[in-house]
Amino acid sequence: MSNNSKIVIGIATAAAVGAAIGLMFAPEKGSDLRKKVKQNANSWADDLLTAIQNGKDNAKNLADDAQSKAKSWKNKAKEEIEDAVEVADRQLKTA
Repeated sequence: MSNNSKIVIGIATAAAVGAAIGLMFAPEKGSDLRKKVKQNANSWADDLLTAIQNGKDNAKNLADDAQSKAKSWKNKAKEEIEDAVEVADRQLKTA
């Protein structure tokens, strides 16, 4: 998981915990408090799911980039090896 994803999830979790603690100390009736917690829980769950999806997307992008770079390096190495073989062949023929 990338650092950005960890930060987003950490912030979302901290916000949820902070809001829950704030609600616990709010001077409201229990039924009103439970109603607010239920409403906010859905929002927090959505935020958390969004953060998780963003983390997955970032991980996929990172993997795709790594795969692309690996292919590029492989192709470059292959070309350089082929060039070296051609040079060696030419030198052997002229020797």
